[in-house]
Amino acid sequence: MKYLIFLIAFLGVLPLGYMLTLNRKYMRYAFLAVLLPVMMFNQVSINFFSHETYRGTSRGMEVSLVYLIALAMLIGMWILYRKKPLLPDTGSKIYLVYFLLCIPSLVNADNALFSWFEMWKMIMMYIVFLCTYYYLYYTRDFNTVMIGFGIVASVTFLCVVFQHVKGIHQANGLFPHQNSMGMYMCLIAPVFFAYYFNRNRGWKRFLFAGFFLAASAACMRTYSRGAMVCLPFGCAITALLSLRYQFHMRKIQILLPVFLICFFGLLLLLPNIIKRFENAPKESLMTRQYLAASAWNMMKDKPFAGVGLNNWGIKINPPYPYCEYRYGNKRIAKDFKEGIVETSYLLVGAECGFFALAAFLAWLGYYYVTACKLVKQLRRTELFYIPAGIVGGLTAIYLQSTLEWVMKQQVNFIQMMILFAMLSILFKYSKKFATGQAEVNA
Repeated sequence: MKYLIFLIAFLGVLPLGYMLTLNRKYMRYAFLAVLLPVMMFNQVSINFFSHETYRGTSRGMEVSLVYLIALAMLIGMWILYRKKPLLPDTGSKIYLVYFLLCIPSLVNADNALFSWFEMWKMIMMYIVFLCTYYYLYYTRDFNTVMIGFGIVASVTFLCVVFQHVKGIHQANGLFPHQNSMGMYMCLIAPVFFAYYFNRNRGWKRFLFAGFFLAASAACMRTYSRGAMVCLPFGCAITALLSLRYQFHMRKIQILLPVFLICFFGLLLLLPNIIKRFENAPKESLMTRQYLAASAWNMMKDKPFAGVGLNNWGIKINPPYPYCEYRYGNKRIAKDFKEGIVETSYLLVGAECGFFALAAFLAWLGYYYVTACKLVKQLRRTELFYIPAGIVGGLTAIYLQSTLEWVMKQQVNFIQMMILFAMLSILFKYSKKFATGQAEVNA
């Protein structure tokens, strides 16, 4: 049945997305169709060769509506505007190096199919990156991207309210897991805040203020300890950058009501937040420590190629010795399967080795440095809010990724790729944007 559904979607979505892309008037609607399906990602995705019980970062060769529309748009833009480079910026070249350095890990993989699942996901993510890059390359339509993120935040908040009424303690909204929702909102909320904080006129300021409050409330309602700590830190970074490069007394006046709203909102959630930290089981911390130690064991044992891309779920369990010091050579229970190390960086190093980890960090670092450069270059433009917000958001999720591995989940990976593409276009045309030589929809 799933193959039949995929065939229908493939035959319907690809031509539709292609036709919308060929008409520049409707291209933005096609791109919204890339952004919005993340709210129901599992419902609009099909897993081929599925292994849903496997505890890894990929459990099948996933084909999502997001990927199909992105591919259709990309084909349409290449036909309409002539084919463009597959590696349009330095970041994409570093990503290719990271991808290639993951391939040697297959030598040590017990299940090469599981490794292919992760490689397939990385290819799909790159299609999203290219689609976003060329959409912005041809349209300069940053506004549609941000409105799309705002719709996701708003609908998610409404879903969180509904879950609260139903008595769900840790809300996950429309996301696969509350940590995934928390990281998604941590990355985009500072950008919404930056728009409101740095614009002094227009009704859209208040729209983005609403997006910021919705994203922040949804994030806090996850009661994810990593998200609750990292979101305020990311917003503080954005506020400091805004004051540093675009100082105005009006901003100081804005900070007081924003602080009060956030403070009273925090008071409403404070009892549950305190309970979340106080009642966190000691076993949770111990498990994190054990898994981190196991990751180091893997990296020391297989430093150049790791234990196999997406093979953590196999290698962490007996008969492999990496967690032997904890259990001897036995499981807690007959069917027990150990979880994933709660640090994205250790996970990459354990599965693919030190060289792949270095490439992964270089890739993340490149776009962070790019965002920091753009803060200064675009400080006198209406686009300033994008890099100022993204610096805060990336700071938040990079820190959060030392506590949670959800950066590698599809929904969060897609969001990060879209924002990386935005940074790339902003950097490519930063001089034109700074001098007003390029028209933008911001």
